[in-house]
Amino acid sequence: MKFDLFNNRFSVEMLKLCMVSLIIVFGRATMFLTGGFASHYLPLMRHVEMNGSELQRKSLDMRNTCLTSQRLSSAAITVKGHNIQMIRNKRHATKHLNVFVVLHSHVDPGWLHTFEEYFSTSDHSVRKIINNVVNSLRKHPKLRFIWSEISFLERWWSEANTTYRKYLKSLAEEGRLEISGGNWVMNDEATPYFWEAIENIIVGHQYVKETLNITPTTSWSVDPFGHGLMMPYLMMLAGVDQMVIGRINTDIKNVLKQHHHLHFRWAQTWDSQLYWAPFVNVLPNLYYTVSSACGTDESICCQFDVSRTSRSYCSERAQVDNGQQIALYGERMANQYRSLQTFYNSDAVLVAAGDDFLYSHSDDLETVHRTYSALFKYINRNYDRFSMKVQFGTVANYFNALKRSTKREAPVLDGDFFPYMDNAFNRAPFWTGFYNHRAYFKRFQRIIQREVRLADLLSVATREYPNNDMKMARRNLALSIHHDAITGTSKRRVMDDYSLRLRSALHTTLREQERLLNISDETFTTMLVNVSVKTKGMYLPHRTLSFADGIERYKIQIVNQKAFSTMELIKLNIFSPFVTVTHDGELLTTQVVPLLNEVNLFEFLYNDGSMETNFGFYFNQVADFGGAYTMVSELPFQNINNGNQLPAIVVQGPIYSSIWQQLSPQLAYSITVINSTDDSARSFQIDVFTDVSSMPGHTFFMNLNTSVRSGAYFYTDVNGLYLIERKRDRKMKFEANIYPMVTETMIEDDKLRCTILAAQSTGVTSKRGVLTLMIDREMHNDDGKGLGYYEASESHPSHLKYRIIFESKVSQKNNFNSGRKMVRKKESKNGSLPVNTSTLYHSQLVQQNLEELLYPAALFSSPNTNSTDIMSSLVGLPCLPDNIQLITARYIARKTLLISMRQLPYDCSVKTYCKGNNDMDLIRQFFSSLNGSVHLSNLSGTKTGSQIKIELIPSYFIQPLQIITFIVLIN
Repeated sequence: MKFDLFNNRFSVEMLKLCMVSLIIVFGRATMFLTGGFASHYLPLMRHVEMNGSELQRKSLDMRNTCLTSQRLSSAAITVKGHNIQMIRNKRHATKHLNVFVVLHSHVDPGWLHTFEEYFSTSDHSVRKIINNVVNSLRKHPKLRFIWSEISFLERWWSEANTTYRKYLKSLAEEGRLEISGGNWVMNDEATPYFWEAIENIIVGHQYVKETLNITPTTSWSVDPFGHGLMMPYLMMLAGVDQMVIGRINTDIKNVLKQHHHLHFRWAQTWDSQLYWAPFVNVLPNLYYTVSSACGTDESICCQFDVSRTSRSYCSERAQVDNGQQIALYGERMANQYRSLQTFYNSDAVLVAAGDDFLYSHSDDLETVHRTYSALFKYINRNYDRFSMKVQFGTVANYFNALKRSTKREAPVLDGDFFPYMDNAFNRAPFWTGFYNHRAYFKRFQRIIQREVRLADLLSVATREYPNNDMKMARRNLALSIHHDAITGTSKRRVMDDYSLRLRSALHTTLREQERLLNISDETFTTMLVNVSVKTKGMYLPHRTLSFADGIERYKIQIVNQKAFSTMELIKLNIFSPFVTVTHDGELLTTQVVPLLNEVNLFEFLYNDGSMETNFGFYFNQVADFGGAYTMVSELPFQNINNGNQLPAIVVQGPIYSSIWQQLSPQLAYSITVINSTDDSARSFQIDVFTDVSSMPGHTFFMNLNTSVRSGAYFYTDVNGLYLIERKRDRKMKFEANIYPMVTETMIEDDKLRCTILAAQSTGVTSKRGVLTLMIDREMHNDDGKGLGYYEASESHPSHLKYRIIFESKVSQKNNFNSGRKMVRKKESKNGSLPVNTSTLYHSQLVQQNLEELLYPAALFSSPNTNSTDIMSSLVGLPCLPDNIQLITARYIARKTLLISMRQLPYDCSVKTYCKGNNDMDLIRQFFSSLNGSVHLSNLSGTKTGSQIKIELIPSYFIQPLQIITFIVLIN
């Protein structure tokens, strides 16, 4: 047996089902498990026999894991990467035009300064901005303003006096100050897992409802670096059916403008009935600023950027001191507004009038009101000349003014807007660097997410309302998915502030877990280390069993937060190789292996003969002249410097086999193969250890070279919601073909499918059976997007996790998932075979692997082997059907639970795992166990419908992938 002489640490690894208690005994004594399987596990693991008759199924047999899912087929606009196809808008612009000038201030809760600095101490204080908005709107009845960042609004409210709170609430109730979006932050759309985005919506909307008694109906998201399919769907579920977006690929935007299609209904790929297709307005130009958004000529538009805190450069500013000036600038304003109409061919246009942290000076809004009011009055009085009505407005005012026919006849768009590129004329670089920038933070943020979710489920299972400290933990987690946080596109000290907030959230959450498990005597404690806010350095939390002198036995409680029974590999770091494990007195199969300081990279070829899984596994790097946002690769790829390569270490045992190897000082790797008797699938666990701080100007990649003949096609996930097809465009640069990978990428042909799952977001591309994933990067350059040289250069050591799954496919004629449309492509030059171009979701096997990766079992330890099982404090929750995903289960108020679920349309074109317990009556049993009245709700729990009978709940799961949300009022 090999072991690390310096640390003398070892890893105990167990493969065990469900929730267990175990006792670890050190030295040469025995180690045993106690307590047996829990009858109530978290959330739902035991199988329950169904009693009584089944509900009548009207549309489909919901007990079948392979479900019919009709795909969108009638879109007038289809966007796939860099390509767009559309039907020209035949509507003609009306002569009359309603113009709504929307005043806003874009306030990032962290970027060049920290959240707190932006609020109170920076030159452009958010505190001052909100004060100025309240004062000016009270003074001028026709003035309007919109606000989207609820994190700052809460900060302002927390210190505002009663009078100012009353003023703001009154303005919001009148609709003159519109809460547009209402999320805690304006989140990034390329990198967060959809659970995090839902939590961001819930935290924001719940606060707005509690404080202002308002539920947002519009959304304002104008700065994320590209827009995806997740937010249109989630916002619709939350009651927001009208959206404004900004940053989409400039080439795509120009084509939409030429065809008069800058507003459309944005549909989900699977929503053939257009139930969840919000009406979307795209800002016409590059930015949301006054100088960019008012028309087609920036040299004219900048003249209307009259605030003292304006950032634009202009040869002149609009003056309204006399009639001649008013006529001159009024005509210029009207002409610019009219120039926007052709992009929409509608009877109304929205004009954004704001900038980053604008209106912080007390004179700003007063100047805007005085100048614009004079020009509006001139234009409106000369209607015969301009055929235009101009006014201050909100996003809701604009959408309400559009003719119903305009909304009803709006084209349907299918696709998303990744990757983003912001300047077609200068051939600017693509914004694909941030998909992987600061990989450490992306991994750290995902760890906190899983622990908060576990605390939520424990709270529901114990019927204990969360500690008030969890409110701040949730807010800090929501803050971390802001579009300058999870993206890694803020200054060093701002990222440090985000990390400190996350570490504080983790510490609070772990203490909450212990409280909920009724560990008042501190018998059981969490086994996560490196969680303190005082932890030195940037080290990711990991589970280690620390024990005192003289203690030979430890009891370990394993808590599973997945909604299904699972056979999972449990890893535990210990300090002695002499370990045994028992359960109810029976010795369990375990494996003790050395835990090395340096784990290395390798090239791997696996073929056991049972299925076609030959693949090459290697790493490389590329010179990258981009910055935090963008990637500018200097091909060709370079081999990893392996001058310090050490021999590979091979570990074989009864549970798994693995290879450990170091390839360079920057990269270390291990691959683990879990022993299995299933010949139809192979799963490999990948652990990557990176420290690329010594390699500035480089991006590192992991490559999987397979025998899959996929050609230029591959799939990525829509933030974990479902799969979307991508196609490599050989005319475009390498970095232009990288797409967001939040949890998954996949390639397939008619015989084999290869899926890679990730525990953190990154970017991916593919070419002829090779999947190429971004691993980590170190950038010193200024890419001109806001951060200067060395301002986003630090890269902390990271431990990144992946799984590779190979699955054999059944023949197309035997594919009984009738919802999947089989399309035969032309055979390409590289001999790619026809594949299913409409794969919407993965198999049940992949789903279970994904949830094990995202939500690994939590471990709690105690030196008291006679302590009471922590499961005894759980009321218990029945399991759910295997094809029902439990998304959210948490308190939103005392005696009020918010539960979100969806039905998964498992893909059964693969041979594995078209099986399981899919008895939909288990849903009824789940809700019955909550002991309360059940009501339908919107996603954020701010709108509650009438009570529904528990026995009818399963009938609501008709449409696969549709998220259904319930409110449970506990008796």
